[in-house]
Amino acid sequence: MISPADGVYYSAPGVASVRWEEDGQLVLVEWEGWANSGEFAALLDAEVQALVEHKGSRILADCRLQKVLNPKDQDRASREWLPRALRAGLKRFAIVLPASVVAEMNIRDHLDKASDAGLRVAYFATPEQAREWFAT
Repeated sequence: MISPADGVYYSAPGVASVRWEEDGQLVLVEWEGWANSGEFAALLDAEVQALVEHKGSRILADCRLQKVLNPKDQDRASREWLPRALRAGLKRFAIVLPASVVAEMNIRDHLDKASDAGLRVAYFATPEQAREWFAT
């Protein structure tokens, strides 16, 4: 696969975007709303592709606008995406928490288990706080 010239690996208006951020040396995910099963799968694939192509180890997911996702999709992400992302080199995952309390609970429930797999996960209120964490 060839890296996109503009660094954007996925973009669906009203859903989310995934791009490689050269300055931060990270995959940046910016949620804009809700994703159906196909959109969520494509977004996750884009994250892994960006990690592989750039030999990346960090994802910053700005989930402030993320809506509640299908629980089956989140379960599939835990079972399938997480091992793929770890094999691709993911070591640190910063999540800017969504405004939706239910979406936040779902994210925490699924990612809190990821630390058992060797992934460092941290939660933040702002992207700036997440970037500071990466700098440590």
